[in-house]
Amino acid sequence: MEANDTKERIISYLLDKFLTEPTRLDTVDEWARDLGMSKKTIYKHFPAKEHLLSELFSTMLEKQRQMLSTIIEGDESSIHKLLLFINHFRMVLERIPGGVILQIKKHHREVYSIWETYKQEFIDQIFVQMIEGGKKDGHIIADLSPLFLSRFWENNIRNLILQLPYASVMSTRSAFVEIKKIFLRGISTAEGIAELERIGAIK
Repeated sequence: MEANDTKERIISYLLDKFLTEPTRLDTVDEWARDLGMSKKTIYKHFPAKEHLLSELFSTMLEKQRQMLSTIIEGDESSIHKLLLFINHFRMVLERIPGGVILQIKKHHREVYSIWETYKQEFIDQIFVQMIEGGKKDGHIIADLSPLFLSRFWENNIRNLILQLPYASVMSTRSAFVEIKKIFLRGISTAEGIAELERIGAIK
């Protein structure tokens, strides 16, 4: 029981640190100092830094999964759920600077693959589900490919997270708003636009 408590304490600390101070990935020495325990204790539960980061990302993504599941189960229209889903990514963007993602992608490929798997097995699935629902509601253009739209949105957001094409033009938040507006208007029928205007999503 004590071993599990220690492991959960390490993960809880790192999750909080990552979401509040994600400017860089600290060394295990700094983690041990902040936690008031030895490096040996950390390595007892996580034999390598890669294992620790993998557990951290798995925990973080599971929390995201739970939050997104709440959106899916809501009573809103499908296009409204899609908006909530998209806005969820804005929150993630604001909490995780692109530099951190670049570090993980470059130095911790196995950890980065956890995100890729999560994206393919969960994000694509719910995105497609909401697009299909929007088509049935008459809010989304019928002949658009749901999976293509999912990948199109993800690629734009990936570029935004990594700050590739937008950094010299506008802030990340402003770029997100522009991408969201263009994307939603581009996939919506007249009825869909009216629904988005009704809920104040676009003007």
